[in-house]
Amino acid sequence: MPTHAIHPDTGDRITASLSGAALVISPRYGESYSFDRAGRLLSVFIDGRSCQRTLDHRLLERGAPGARRRELPPDERAALLDHAFANLRDLADVVPRLDLPPDERRDLAGALALVLAFGPDRLTADGEAFRALYKPVSILPPDQYLALVLQATEGCSWNRCTFCGLYRDRPFRIHTPDSFRAHCVRVRDFFGAGLSLRRGIFLADANALVIRQPQLRALFEIAQDVFGLPDGPRPVYSFISTFDVARKAPEDWADLRALGLRRAYIGLETGDDALLQFLNKPGRVQDAIEAVRALRAGGVAVGVIVMAGIGGDRFAADHVAHTVQAIRAMNLGVDDLVYLSNYVPAPGTEYPDQAAAAGIRALSEDEITAQLAALQTALREALPGVRVAPYRVEGFAL
Repeated sequence: MPTHAIHPDTGDRITASLSGAALVISPRYGESYSFDRAGRLLSVFIDGRSCQRTLDHRLLERGAPGARRRELPPDERAALLDHAFANLRDLADVVPRLDLPPDERRDLAGALALVLAFGPDRLTADGEAFRALYKPVSILPPDQYLALVLQATEGCSWNRCTFCGLYRDRPFRIHTPDSFRAHCVRVRDFFGAGLSLRRGIFLADANALVIRQPQLRALFEIAQDVFGLPDGPRPVYSFISTFDVARKAPEDWADLRALGLRRAYIGLETGDDALLQFLNKPGRVQDAIEAVRALRAGGVAVGVIVMAGIGGDRFAADHVAHTVQAIRAMNLGVDDLVYLSNYVPAPGTEYPDQAAAAGIRALSEDEITAQLAALQTALREALPGVRVAPYRVEGFAL
């Protein structure tokens, strides 16, 4: 149950929720801070401003719904954090005088001591430690934003889709079992008690499941050895490319399921073969259909990702019609997901120039919104019980 108290001097209502995976402390109405159980700041709400702290120590301010979050510049970030921690110190000073049962007063004082020990200077060092521990985590599916990311691979084994710039900054690399175990131990030590907030494991980067089965199995076993739950394996999730699924036999997927794999995410992007070819996306639509069926046959759920706006005016009609047709053929179930993302031009990628040279007109924002709505309506009608949800890739922050 939350703790409630009245400030003896100001009359402000103090609220704290201290029993969950996160600590939430509100010194007064309209002001709230959340932390993981290591004391690491997660978010700030103060004076009508809502900011998320990323693990690399940026503060992102939420604006209007659907708008890109603004990153606070260093001086503004420092001022906001100083203000927040001054308020928390003031609250800590008054805790002995709060009209609370002794155990609630003790718990609130302990929580405040924990978060105050993880103040601005330590948060800055924590961000530096995160950047040393990870290559940039470029993207995750929306349901995995609170996953424990383990980089079994770095980069993308294909990395030649003309629209994607997520992994152009690094060569593809697979961790050895020894280097992966060292990575896992460092991740465990970094998060500490904050691991309680991390729901499952996301095996990164772009298509970690491409690793050959004996080595992949060894990496799964290491992840479970370091992070497994008392009653069984911690759930594991990962991306995989369509054409890589067939590299494994059905029994391989069942084996990975036994080791914790619960869902694999496939970037279908479109169900139109002509557009796939234009995007230099490996595999064809039928490959994707068969890949999804193979994963599901091994007991692994799937997340299928579709991109609205890609292909512009030339491909628009076939993109919608063929995508709905392809996903219907996958025979998805209630454990599966379909995500509808919007195309966001990425610097250094070939697609914008390629499309312009081919005389393809980019869809307007209103046209992309309409295409997303058309896909969502058609897929929800075709897939009763399957979650079909938006996926704004530009809003991702870990």
